[in-house]
Amino acid sequence: MKRSLFKTVTASLVGNLFEWYDFALFGYFAPVIGKLFFPSNNKAVELISAFGAFAAGYLIRPIGGMIFGYIGDRMGRKKAMVLSILLMAVPTALIGILPTYAEIGIWAPILLMVIRMLQGISMGGNYGGSITFTTEHTDSSHRGLIGSFAVTSCLVGILAGSGAAALASNFFSEADLIAWGWRLPFVVGILICFVGFYIRRNVPESPEYIVAQAAGELKQNPIKEVFASHGRTLVKVVMAVMLHDLSFYILLVYMATHLSTQLGLSQGMALTINTASLVVVSIFTVFSAWLSDKIGRKAVLGGAAFLFVVGTIPLLEIVNKTSDPMVILGAQMLLSIAVGGYFGPLPALMVEAYPTSVRFSAVTITTNISGPLFGGTAPMLVTFLIDKTGSNMVPAYYLTFGALVALLVLRSIKNQDKKAVDNLDKLQAIA
Repeated sequence: MKRSLFKTVTASLVGNLFEWYDFALFGYFAPVIGKLFFPSNNKAVELISAFGAFAAGYLIRPIGGMIFGYIGDRMGRKKAMVLSILLMAVPTALIGILPTYAEIGIWAPILLMVIRMLQGISMGGNYGGSITFTTEHTDSSHRGLIGSFAVTSCLVGILAGSGAAALASNFFSEADLIAWGWRLPFVVGILICFVGFYIRRNVPESPEYIVAQAAGELKQNPIKEVFASHGRTLVKVVMAVMLHDLSFYILLVYMATHLSTQLGLSQGMALTINTASLVVVSIFTVFSAWLSDKIGRKAVLGGAAFLFVVGTIPLLEIVNKTSDPMVILGAQMLLSIAVGGYFGPLPALMVEAYPTSVRFSAVTITTNISGPLFGGTAPMLVTFLIDKTGSNMVPAYYLTFGALVALLVLRSIKNQDKKAVDNLDKLQAIA
């Protein structure tokens, strides 16, 4: 990997790591946050309220996607990437010092919701933007592998968040964890921001964007152009990305809470299993992305979706019927292979579905429709349905549904990137 490309990938990795570390911590500490900010005599109500605040950050993401999408397509990818990480810094610090309901009453959950919404606006531009920014620095023959680093950086952030939460849960007593221990991982996370900001300020602009700008291909209103000229593609890609979001938030965020609140595992053990799953997902994300450069995006994505269809219900049934942590770990590992298999090629598929002139907006809109609608609401929805139906299999049914939809739409998504810069020498010359 050439030095300029390495700097670009690193900038994406560090920035995503910071944002997803912090966002993941909220999911992992949902039981504690529910108790402190949404106190109730019913634990299910506390948990649902906490995941409601979690979902609020996602429901505001489309606004962030449009704001940063416009900046990225009109003013440059680099400017959008720098601004998005700055917007995440202040809310992260505030969560670590925010007074609880017992201290300031109703203002505690209100302020928490405001902070989550600010984080959501930031994430609305950062994730889809990092996918676009990273993949545009290489040619199509390596786009799968390079694009996967945007996803892997998120997984590394989730892994760091899961590891920090597991460490805090195992190191502190339950009383200390609730009193102040849960705050430490949030405060520590702010240090990552300064590193990410510095690196992003010093990476080159996207070569493909520079070419499109020089050729006069940029659109005056890229958001309007996405819906007017690429609406059908947008719907198809959103349906494909749905499986990414469902598998992520059900298996890698919600499941840690499911193992502790529904199956009776200690929070420390549940988070340890989740951390191990993230390692497997990260490995298979990179591998499947590399494979997609060799045999095609749809072949790998379709194979992973098929694994979800045939494996999710039986494997989660095993998880729900045992109290043996090793059996649960084994089932989670098998599901993690499917998750990584689907995650890897997806960034390249999204980038190749849209032309350079509106790509930043299109990718951020895609991720910010699917993310809030299917991903951010998934933990709250499955918690609610389990409470109402009494069935621990709700997550399995929901995830299988998403996999079936993905299998139906993947074949019809076409490569619309007709003016992609596939000549690596030209890219290097521009950079």
